[in-house]
Amino acid sequence: MIARKKKGPMQRNDPKAHRALNHLAKALFSSLLLGLVLWKVPVQTAWHHLRDLSLTALISIVFLSFAFPAVAAMRWRRVLHHLDAPSTWSPLLLDHLVASTYNMLLPTSIGGDVVRAWRCGRRIDNPAHAWSTVLFERLVGIIALALLSVPGLMMAPGAMRTLGWVVAAVVAGAVTILLVAPAPLRWAGKLLASRAPAVAGLGDNIATDLSGPLSRLAPRLETMLWSLLYQAVGLGILLVVAVDWGQSEALGAIVGGVPLALILTMIPISIAGLGVRESLFVVLLGKFGLESSQSLSLALIWLASSLLLALSGAVVIAIEGGGKKRKWNGRRYPSFTMGGDDGAWNPLR
Repeated sequence: MIARKKKGPMQRNDPKAHRALNHLAKALFSSLLLGLVLWKVPVQTAWHHLRDLSLTALISIVFLSFAFPAVAAMRWRRVLHHLDAPSTWSPLLLDHLVASTYNMLLPTSIGGDVVRAWRCGRRIDNPAHAWSTVLFERLVGIIALALLSVPGLMMAPGAMRTLGWVVAAVVAGAVTILLVAPAPLRWAGKLLASRAPAVAGLGDNIATDLSGPLSRLAPRLETMLWSLLYQAVGLGILLVVAVDWGQSEALGAIVGGVPLALILTMIPISIAGLGVRESLFVVLLGKFGLESSQSLSLALIWLASSLLLALSGAVVIAIEGGGKKRKWNGRRYPSFTMGGDDGAWNPLR
C-alpha cells in the first residue's frame, strides 16, 4: 500500500496561508511603488517644501487632522439616529480613531471600517445596524468625494477637463440614484453579506435597513451634506499647505486630483494604500502642472496626518487594554483586541 504524502498548507487551501501570502504580495507591491516614487522624485526638494512650512500651517494641519474623524463621528451618529439606534458622539469618535490604527495595517485605506463596525455593533447590541450605517456612509462619502473633484477637474487643462465631464456625469447619475432609488443600496447590502464572512446571516437585516429607514430622502440628503463637509475638512489639510506655499495652481490640483487619488487608493492592492497613494498624487497632480516634489510633499503630509490619527487610535487601544470592560452610556462592551476575550468573531482573526 502506497503511503500518501501529507499535503502542505497551500495544498489544503489553508485560508491563513493564502491570507498571509496575499498580505505579503500587497506589502511587496507597496514597497515597489514607494521605492519607484522615491527614485523618480527629487526627495530632497520635497523635504525642503515640508521644512519650509510655517508654524501656523503645521498647527492648522494638526487641528484639521483631528477635526476629520470628529466630523465623521457626527455624521455616523446622525445615520444611527435614523435607524433608532442612538449613540453619543464620543464612543463613535474613539471607534474612528481605532479604525485609523487598523487602516495603517490592513489592505486598502478602508480596512478600518470592519473594525469600527465590529466595535459599534457590539456596543449597541445590533451588528446589522452598525454594518448598514458604515456601508451607507461609505458609499455616500465616495460620491461626495467624487463630487468635490468636479470643479477642479473642470478648470484643468486638456484630458483632465474631459475626465471632469465624465466624472460629473457619473456623479450626477450616482446622486440621482442615491436620492430616489432604494434598490441599489439594498443590492449593496446583499452583496456585502454574500462576500464578507464578518456579516454572514445579517444580509436581510442590512438590506432592510438600507432599503427601509435609510431609503428616505431626509437621511440620504443629510448624510450627503455631512459627507461633503467631512471630505472638505480632509482636503482642507492639504489646502492649508497650498496657501502656505502661496501657489494658486496647487489649489486646483488638490481639489481636482486628490479626491480621485483617494478613491483609487481604496482598491485593495496594497497595504494601507501605501505606495499607491503617493504614485497617484505624483501622476494626477502633475497633470495640473504641479511639480513632482510638491505632489510628493502633499502625499507625505496626508500620510503624516493618517499616522497621527493611527497613533491616537493606538493610545485608545492601550487605554482600553486587553479586553477590559468599558462603559458608554451605562452599557458595557469589550474593547477591540487582537485575540478577542469571549470567543466572539474577531475581524482580524
